[in-house]
Amino acid sequence: MMIQFLIILITLLCGISFADTAVPQDSASTVSSTEHTRYLHISTNPTKADIFVNRSSIDFSSMPDYVSPNFVEIPQGDSTVKITLFQLGYNDTIINVSLPEKDTSFLIVSLRQSYDEDLTDSQHKIVAHRNRKSLGRKLIWASFVPLATSAVAAIVTQKYIRDARDDRHSIQNSAIRNGDNYQEKFDNFKDNKNKAKTAKTIGGTSLGLGIIVFSAGLILSF
Repeated sequence: MMIQFLIILITLLCGISFADTAVPQDSASTVSSTEHTRYLHISTNPTKADIFVNRSSIDFSSMPDYVSPNFVEIPQGDSTVKITLFQLGYNDTIINVSLPEKDTSFLIVSLRQSYDEDLTDSQHKIVAHRNRKSLGRKLIWASFVPLATSAVAAIVTQKYIRDARDDRHSIQNSAIRNGDNYQEKFDNFKDNKNKAKTAKTIGGTSLGLGIIVFSAGLILSF
């Protein structure tokens, strides 16, 4: 029963997908130059601005598509790209960029510093929310370790239980109730029984820890 529960829980964990888990690409990453691929290189002042590409409605608490400076891959057929830039302490910037059919285009943007305290407070809340969501996702994936440990411990527990039952059956059917052979069987029975208890304790503790970490991550990720 515990193994089935663990399989369901781990399947749920592995099946979770987050629409905003795209990892910002590092500007130092190698850009592949293929015949049908176009790029828009975006630089900002200051650097490390969040770049959102072709987003009709933007939740700035979600992970950006890129972080400046960076090469943004442009799908073929798009002649205009909507670029939205977000940087703490600066006004949000939206730019519609017209692109040529081939080659790489370059965009350099100087962000305008904001002196609106309400906007700055709102941006701080957005960044805090994003950090919570990021921590939540990390906790969800971290919970896989104790959950997997619990699953392994459950399998090991069943193995030791079967071994202990076999030893007990052998002892009960033994015609000789003394001697080294009988004592060895009895010691094996006690050893497997104790190992089963230990594995069960480890499994239960790991399961409880995994559920707590998973639940905390699930709460923080929204």
